[in-house]
Amino acid sequence: MALAAAGDSDAPVESRFRLAGPCVTSSCGFWTGEHCGLGARMAASYAETAEPGEEQLPKCATRRTCRWFAEQGPAACPACSHLVTDVR
Repeated sequence: MALAAAGDSDAPVESRFRLAGPCVTSSCGFWTGEHCGLGARMAASYAETAEPGEEQLPKCATRRTCRWFAEQGPAACPACSHLVTDVR
């Protein structure tokens, strides 16, 4: 089944599914030379404003290959759900 055809919603695919590409490290403006600066900033910012997190992490299809999770641990997970997914 095509990704766009999955589900019974007219909502954009980006609002129904979490899609992630591979990290491009030094080809990205957020790369610090050692880690993803955006992941670190997102986790830190969310930690400052959020209520204490849930003990159990939400289901995630990208966690095993997620650079933010590898670098920031569970602190990266709540920040991920607040990303803009459609810039139209």
